Amino acid sequence: MNNMLQFFLIGCAILFSVFIIRLLVRNKIGERNSVIWLGGLFVVFFLSSNPTLFDEPARWLGIEYPPSLLFFLSSLILLTFNLYQTVQITKLSTKIKDISQYLALIPDGDTTTEHSKILTESERSSHDI
Repeated sequence: MNNMLQFFLIGCAILFSVFIIRLLVRNKIGERNSVIWLGGLFVVFFLSSNPTLFDEPARWLGIEYPPSLLFFLSSLILLTFNLYQTVQITKLSTKIKDISQYLALIPDGDTTTEHSKILTESERSSHDI
């Protein structure tokens, strides 16, 4: 890999990390997700600085073109992250539905402590995200 390509990859990594940090500062992305993205960015940065790292494992697995192994592993990681996000969206959708149904059953203007107590117990029991 020539120096120009490595400088380009380093520049892309720096720009992407600045973008992730800006999203974090503006509260558009959560801390957990930003750590995952910055961790992935670190891995890409490390692999771009060591391009021959996958040669031996690819040869051991019978893969003739080592970057194919990197592409395969990155696809698996992205699929796993997508599945995790889908699970989180499903949990939040269920919570929103439950809270909406609960609020629809409360009579208008009735904000007694009994109703708020039930709501907080419901939130505590389903707070496993």
